[in-house]
Amino acid sequence: MNSNSVTALSHADRTGGRAAAQVLTATEEFLATLDDSQKTSVQGERTAANLAHWHNFPDGLFERAGLRMDTLDAEQQDAVLKILAAALSDEGYAQVNQITYGDGVYAEQAELPYDYGADHYWIRILGEPSETGQWTIQYGGHHLAVNVTMTAGKMTLGPTHWGAQPAFYDKDGQEVEPMKGETGKAFAVAQSLTDVQFDTAELDTPVEEMILGPGQDGKTLEPEGLKASAMSAKQQKLLLDLVDEWLTTLNDEQARTKLIDARKNLKDTYFAWSGSTESDALIYYRVQSPSYTIEFAHAKAGPGTTRGTDHIHSMYRENGNDYGAED
Repeated sequence: MNSNSVTALSHADRTGGRAAAQVLTATEEFLATLDDSQKTSVQGERTAANLAHWHNFPDGLFERAGLRMDTLDAEQQDAVLKILAAALSDEGYAQVNQITYGDGVYAEQAELPYDYGADHYWIRILGEPSETGQWTIQYGGHHLAVNVTMTAGKMTLGPTHWGAQPAFYDKDGQEVEPMKGETGKAFAVAQSLTDVQFDTAELDTPVEEMILGPGQDGKTLEPEGLKASAMSAKQQKLLLDLVDEWLTTLNDEQARTKLIDARKNLKDTYFAWSGSTESDALIYYRVQSPSYTIEFAHAKAGPGTTRGTDHIHSMYRENGNDYGAED
């Protein structure tokens, strides 16, 4: 994802409030490609039950709603991708494609008991798309659940699940690592800590899985770990670089206020860790500010896994603002 927040901010200044309008236009153009039956399947009421209807499990372990990409023709699939491209930053959109492509790779790595594939992802629109109302775009499947909520031109990705299995794969002779920044920059923070700081950051009880995942809407965690106010300026910068990886998945214009808020509240942000600080270790970490909570966990290995760190679950939530609840 975007590791240069200064670039994100300057680009936001140039876009002039167009992102929300572009998402609305792209959504309306997608809906226009559908027949009546498809529209009935893809559109739903914006209820708490519908909003919470997502999971990181593959099809077969979780029954999704909406339209799956492999049931759409090429024009319709392209229209879905245009919605995502408008809502997300270039880096966020690339990450979505890396995660979904990886599912196709995973399907070829081993004999798997469930339904996997690069096109086994679902699109759903909850609420009536409009400039002034509140509505949500859901796009997800195995190890991906993007929830984009629009509220009178404001946008949030809370909650969104980013995952990977495999976390590393080869494409056209190059290794692809969808969660590279979220992994490497977290180790950079942990490895920068003194022994005393690390003792404070380390969770008392080992954690091996995200806590605020699917089915946990509206829940929050008490802050734990090392407060950024107890970090050096250099360590605070490393922490902010890590946070940027998560906030800048949203398009540059809409990420601007979130980046400003992250800086404003940095000293009241906590960093918590479970696991070794060796760069190939299985880890869990959490970043909690007054505004958001980030979780990252190396999950248990599954069929076809090539190394212990090849399976990632993670969450981004905005505290008290699931699906734009505060807007």
